[in-house]
Amino acid sequence: MKIVVKKGLDIPIEGKPTGIPQDLPKPRQIALNLDPFDTTRFKVHVKAGESVKIGQPLVESKSLPGQMFVSPAGGVVSEIRRGLKRRLLDIVIDVNSDEAYEEFGKLSADASREEILDLFMRAGVFPHIRMRPFDLVADPKITPRAIFVRAIETLPFVPSAEMQVEGHEAYFQAGLDTLKKLTTGEVHLVYKEGSTCSAFTEAQGVEKHTAVGPHPAGTSSVHIHKIAPITRPDDFVWTLSAVDVLTVGKMVLEGRYFTDRILGVGGGGIVERRTGFFRARAGFPVSELITDRITNQLLRFITGDPLTGTKVDVQDFIGFYQTAFTVIPENTKRQFLHFFRPGFNKYTATKAYFTGHVKPPKKGFAFTTNQHGEDRAFIDGAVYERVMPMRIPTMHLVKAIISEDFELAEWLGLLEVTGDDFALSTFICPSKIEMIQIVKEGLHSYSKEMGH
Repeated sequence: MKIVVKKGLDIPIEGKPTGIPQDLPKPRQIALNLDPFDTTRFKVHVKAGESVKIGQPLVESKSLPGQMFVSPAGGVVSEIRRGLKRRLLDIVIDVNSDEAYEEFGKLSADASREEILDLFMRAGVFPHIRMRPFDLVADPKITPRAIFVRAIETLPFVPSAEMQVEGHEAYFQAGLDTLKKLTTGEVHLVYKEGSTCSAFTEAQGVEKHTAVGPHPAGTSSVHIHKIAPITRPDDFVWTLSAVDVLTVGKMVLEGRYFTDRILGVGGGGIVERRTGFFRARAGFPVSELITDRITNQLLRFITGDPLTGTKVDVQDFIGFYQTAFTVIPENTKRQFLHFFRPGFNKYTATKAYFTGHVKPPKKGFAFTTNQHGEDRAFIDGAVYERVMPMRIPTMHLVKAIISEDFELAEWLGLLEVTGDDFALSTFICPSKIEMIQIVKEGLHSYSKEMGH
């Protein structure tokens, strides 16, 4: 199938990374970031001062005993960071010069589904597999009716799937072969139309689809919606990115945990010509990404892309699922009579300024953290439909979630989305409503009602 997305938006942000991947020095510290798993309660298996290997289990899910989260580095645990109510945030590791791997053993070609699931639980592979609806970490006790592999990226600053897979083609095919054994249906591989990556175009044993168009053409929700929509709360599918499939493949072929990443570094807060793509590691430290790269002004650091990423500080690390790092200037001053100005240097998605009628500058617009307004009630629901390619009424769905009318929210499409699917709607929202967080909290509440 060819997925054509016409409703969407590619935001012209200054500081877009370009070029071929460059090497970064080996970092002094690496962290297992657990912030994305804020609804999971953990049992910690290590203490500060203990030596660990790459792939060694560090924490275990209490709600699903045996599901491990493993170390992305070999060295000595230096710190276990906690947040509010002692929620685990990071396990920081001082990296050794001679890192060792935790060896899990290769899987035989005829390994059973039970053997694969057991390995994935012990070796920390399951956190890389998400389950829909509700966007949870996949449950091995549930057999998905299909698995969707996202091999296309359309978020700003995020490296392409082709970059991530280059040099690891054997891992990718092995990952696809293994995933095929874990579902009663098909493994759907979606990649960019016109891609020349042989790992995608010549993939075996999967249903191949192409996608074209602006963001959100590269989101799993759009792919599922177009290919095989979710219809019930018990209609489960699994989703993975290209990097996640590489994690599966390396574990199957070598019995080792995959930690290689290509990171996209960009944004208006990065010195010109210091943006780009870099070969790095999972859990890379922010402090070593900004050395000699940031401008001399007040800045906001974001692990991830500018739309869906998370604000971090200098002492933090790249998030568990993130392959981008963004730096944007903080805005601390209010422009006098800004609402009377023609906005020659401001971006608009709705043609509210003069720039909405002309071609954007080659370098993109210089965005800051200024929202140009404050929270207010919904004004116009039609504006969100310009960037929502799925048949989902954005304003009505968000209102249903706020009122906790989950029966109505399900009918309006709650089962088909994640919070990140509302990044563009949040970006163009005249009312400045944080829809990403509202939808995430709604999905969590509804999943608890459904017993997940």
